[in-house]
Amino acid sequence: MSQISLKELLPVLSKKLRKGDCGKVGVIGGSAEYTGAPYFSAIASLKIGADLTFVYTHPSAAPTIKNYSPDLIVYPTTDLAKNRISLEKLDALVFGPGLGREQNTKELLRGIVEFARNTPNICVVIDADGLFYLNDCFKELSLNDCRNNLLITPNHREFERLYSKVFPEKQINEKNIIEHVKELAAFLGITIVRKGEKDIISNGTELIIEDSETSLRRCGGQGDILGGAIALFAFWVKRKRIINNKETNNSQYLANDLMTGALAAAKVQRKASLYAFARVGRSMLASDVIDSIPEVLKEIDLIIKGLEHNYIV
Repeated sequence: MSQISLKELLPVLSKKLRKGDCGKVGVIGGSAEYTGAPYFSAIASLKIGADLTFVYTHPSAAPTIKNYSPDLIVYPTTDLAKNRISLEKLDALVFGPGLGREQNTKELLRGIVEFARNTPNICVVIDADGLFYLNDCFKELSLNDCRNNLLITPNHREFERLYSKVFPEKQINEKNIIEHVKELAAFLGITIVRKGEKDIISNGTELIIEDSETSLRRCGGQGDILGGAIALFAFWVKRKRIINNKETNNSQYLANDLMTGALAAAKVQRKASLYAFARVGRSMLASDVIDSIPEVLKEIDLIIKGLEHNYIV
């Protein structure tokens, strides 16, 4: 799986496509202090190829995020009940970027896991502040019920905190981090993408290491970009599987969809970061990575053009 071909996952562009066919991605995140994180997740999915992206955010953050881009659809509330009709129309959802660590985030987390449990046709990616309260309530959430459509994306500190909560009697050894990721994924019953120098992806059974060259700059926002990319690519993997297998009555995710989607997203994000770093060096920001996504995709499209069929039909 580490040799996955990105060109096989990109939807073929066609005049027959309708708005939404290539993905509707939602992002629940943002607060008065943190408006950039949900923006980067949302705009990354759009730049990679989602048709529509929705941001559900705190009322104080909504005007700022709207001003970042007219391409985003912004709802000024994170209330799951108020947003339910819109949420249930999504193909994938990112929860957590920039939410902050207020007490209501814990209640939102419980609601999101319940949402994932009840909507197996929607992939849910939990990231950033969405992970903070997972440390306290992982036992009560029965994450295993969502093993096919829920994924978490901790960085090294977030992973250490969660691992220490789940296995308080154990110490993390960085030399054994690959085994630790697989162990935690198996215990929780979900897919984990542990971000870092190497992106380690595991569902507790399978294991993938993505360590292609990337930027030396560790500016904020790159993890948010990855979260949006994972959400979209997971949907594209599911979409391709359903089309290829003619699964007309099945819209549910499978665990392998998340693994493959996470790998594809990591490859694109790492290469976009590499290109951005080559262009601007240590001045690189997350916005530079976003600007490099089209360059990465154009390379893939050129490969597709060299095959038997054109990527536009």
